[in-house]
Amino acid sequence: MAKVDIELVQRVLKENGVDVRVAAAILNQIREAAAEDVVEREKPQKKEFLVLVSEPEGGLPKDLTGWVVQYPEDGDPRDVSDKILDVASTFNGSPKGKRVPVTSFGDACQSLPSKLLKERDVWVKTREPVRVIAVKNALGRRRSAD
Repeated sequence: MAKVDIELVQRVLKENGVDVRVAAAILNQIREAAAEDVVEREKPQKKEFLVLVSEPEGGLPKDLTGWVVQYPEDGDPRDVSDKILDVASTFNGSPKGKRVPVTSFGDACQSLPSKLLKERDVWVKTREPVRVIAVKNALGRRRSAD
């Protein structure tokens, strides 16, 4: 619906000879309705990125894989994997989960509906696992000051 300025409505009412008291009552009703329609937008929740690395049974190998997820800035990163596992167990209890159950953490990241994860404040950014490679932080030898 098109938005109309209240001054324009006031001018049109005056030009059409509407009684001043009736026009004031109409304008007050319009102002009240407009105030009710104005809904303050929530600021978007700030999020942080986290890489969850897959740890096979034998320990961490050199070739790592993982998933990039986001969680609320004020949340605890240690709880993210537990939240995903909780969503997976809830999903497995549903009719669809009984037909196609989630059996591993990788399955959970790849196949759980985003809506269920979002309800627990977790956003999986990479559905497919990505490679994680460890690198040294140093760029080279430091020169000594002479």
